[in-house]
Amino acid sequence: MEPRPLTYDAQGQGDALVLVPGGLTGWLSWIPHQARLASTRTTIRVQPIHNELGSAGQVGDPSYTAEIEREALRMTLDSLTLNRVDFAGWSGGGRALLEFALAYPERVRSLALVEPAAYWILEQLGESATEVEHTNRFLRRIQFHDVSEEDLAEFLRIAGFVRPGEDARAHPNWARWLPHRNALSWQSEAADRSGRRVEELRRIGCPVLLVRGDATAPWLRRVVDVLAGLLPRASVRDLAGDHACHIQSIDEFLDALETHLAAAR
Repeated sequence: MEPRPLTYDAQGQGDALVLVPGGLTGWLSWIPHQARLASTRTTIRVQPIHNELGSAGQVGDPSYTAEIEREALRMTLDSLTLNRVDFAGWSGGGRALLEFALAYPERVRSLALVEPAAYWILEQLGESATEVEHTNRFLRRIQFHDVSEEDLAEFLRIAGFVRPGEDARAHPNWARWLPHRNALSWQSEAADRSGRRVEELRRIGCPVLLVRGDATAPWLRRVVDVLAGLLPRASVRDLAGDHACHIQSIDEFLDALETHLAAAR
């Protein structure tokens, strides 16, 4: 597989803000944020290749890598003639933006990362808790295969969308999540890890807003803690909610994001 410019939707005028989604529903998750942010800036939702193809029912391609993900985003900026912009990423999108910022620091004015799913950080630090090991085993089991409803329910528990003992199918968002489940089959080791070392993260010198939910999975909270200690210009904002806290507490998230963006300018 080769990188290519991503599908995107741009609205508004002014300084550019690029929104990178997580690994399940993709760019749909950023629609309510874009609608409000576009009143003051050019707000661009991108659809990563794995989200686009996975949501169309295609299972993961073993040749898809973090490098392809990174270069596809770069090609998208090039096609839009955007040199240096602000970024916000959720979950897998936050993990991808860490790699992008390391490879192309000159293209990044600021980062807002909502619970980046960079579990490789904990592994390198020797903090492979049971949760992280279970997540790893689960993702390796479903990679490159059709994702079942049972697999989707397990992912929702791992990511903290559904609490232990709760029926995932009873969640009000189940019908919205279900059609996109094959996007999860793209989360292979080559896609989730770029070969970076934890110490390299200290080189990300732009302002970084780290966001986490107060009811999210402990391993996701721990990733934010580690990043807060490594990134030289990081700040942390806790919001009410789980892994989707930036949606559940959208007013508070957008207030924090606007403050962050103003400071970056």
